[in-house]
Order: sequence, then C-alpha cells, then structure tokens
Amino acid sequence: MSLHSALIKLQAAVALSVLLCATPLLLLAALVAKICESFYTFFVPSRKSFIGEVALVTGGAHGLGRAISLELAKMGCHMAIVDIDLQGAEETVKQISETFTVQAKAYKVNVANYTEVNELKSNVVNDLGPVTILVNNAGILLLNNSVEPEPNDVQRMIDVNLTSHFWTKSVFLPTMKQLRKGHIVSISSLSSIFSLPYNSPYSASKSGVCGHMKALRLELAFERQHNIHVCTVMPSFLQTNDEITKIAKNVRFNDFYPLISGPAAARRIVQGMLRGEREVLLPGIASIMYRALVLLPVSWQDNLFLLIANKQIHQFYKLRN
Repeated sequence: MSLHSALIKLQAAVALSVLLCATPLLLLAALVAKICESFYTFFVPSRKSFIGEVALVTGGAHGLGRAISLELAKMGCHMAIVDIDLQGAEETVKQISETFTVQAKAYKVNVANYTEVNELKSNVVNDLGPVTILVNNAGILLLNNSVEPEPNDVQRMIDVNLTSHFWTKSVFLPTMKQLRKGHIVSISSLSSIFSLPYNSPYSASKSGVCGHMKALRLELAFERQHNIHVCTVMPSFLQTNDEITKIAKNVRFNDFYPLISGPAAARRIVQGMLRGEREVLLPGIASIMYRALVLLPVSWQDNLFLLIANKQIHQFYKLRN
C-alpha cells in the first residue's frame, strides 16, 4: 500500500471517529429543531401561496392523484390532469370545475413515453401556462403475478413508476430553473424503505424514486436553485384503490396501522409542500420507526421484519401466486 493510500484511509478513519463522537449531539440538535419546527408550523400559518400556479399531476384520473389535484385546486392552482385514462382525467376536471374557480384540463398521455411527455409540455403551456408544480404520481401498484412476474410486466412497472420521472423532470424542470421557482413532488412508497417480499419490482422502482429525488435535491442546492423545492412522499397502503384495499384487509396489513384515506393523504402532502418539506412519510410514525430500525445490524432488521410480518407475507404469497 502506498503512503498516499494509507493517509487517505487514515483521514477517513478520523472523519468517521469524529462523526461517531458528534452523533449524540447531532441527534439532540435534530430533535430540538424538529420540535421547534412542529410548534412553529402549528401556531404560525404558512405564508406561501399556490394561487395562480400551474400544477401538473400525473396519474390524476383516480385515487391519490385525483385527491392531490382537488387539494391543489383548492389552494388556487390551475390544474393539468394527466393520465392514460382520459375519461377518468376528465372526471377529475369535472369535479374541480364544479367546486373551484380555477382552470383545469385533462390530457391523455403515457408518461413512460418521452415523446408524449415532451408534446404535453407545449399543450399545457398553450392552455394554462408554464408548469411550476409537478406531481409525479402515476404508478402501477401490482403485477399480474407477484411471485413469478412476466418480464414485460416488470419492465412496464419500472417504466411507469421510475423512468417516467426522468422524462417529466427533463421536460418541465428547465422552465422552473428559468423562472427560479417550482415544486417537484414524487410519490414513492414506504416499500422503498420497508421492502415487500414478493413485490420486489415495485419496491425497487420506488427505491429508485427516492434515490432520484435525493440526487436532484443536491443538484439544485449545488446550482443555488433554492426556490425549487423537491419532496419525496412515501405513503403506506391508502384507501384509494379497491384492489389494494381488499388485499390490505385480507392480508391484515391494516393490523399495523389503519389505512389512510386519499383526501387525508393529499392534505398532508400539500401541507408538506407549503412547508418546504423534503420528505413526507405516511403515517408520520413510520419516519421514527425507520430511523430506529437502520441503527440495527442488517441481519437484525431482516429477522425483525420477518418476525413481525410473517403471517402477512405468507398470506400475500398465497393471494398473489
């Protein structure tokens, strides 16, 4: 080993030692900051406003996408509802128009197709104006066979759940940089940090979303684009999809925590946007659980998960095989 390599390793060891010594103080400081932030946001209303902004929501025809669209319209956003299901997207537009005074339009787009996403930008700009709020919500939740999925099904899930986020970012982010303002919200899943056995394509695609957003957040900070906010949302099972709700009840995932309604999740997500939060975990207790769990050795994490969720995993295997 060369002297230069030895010095680099020594430097890394010293840095690690300093970090370990400082960790208790950092944890205490983070806890105090979180408590102060919670009190502040509870007693002091956010001064940020979305009135007049143009928001684009993918997967806005149903479920969580529709709920987020309605909540943003309530905040005064003009809405671009994007989905491969045009009829469902038009129903979302109808609900917005019947309740709020903002503009709203439906667009039939396959977000996994870059050409269609690029064309979408021109159409939205002509109809509503430049997009300053992008919500990447479109996703495929289940495979036809979760135990032995077909290659085409796996590829389609990755294309919609992950690849589409790169296309929307590359199309809509440049305008936000020019305007020096914007929000990009990507819907991941708690399965990105608590991986689900026999649903690895879904967990992997949602983990990729988290990695993508973390990298993007650092890129924007490096470029001093401090007014473009990036938020990753990691929800558990929601009451937004009949099939998922049925599976969650049959497998008894709701024994761990009650299923969260779409409107409740949407309110929390938009609240997080107004606060400039970087991550939103639903339910909030999952954030504490995750941070406590990662302190354990990996083998302990695996064994603890299997111990707690063994019955649910077995039931899910039987249902989805």
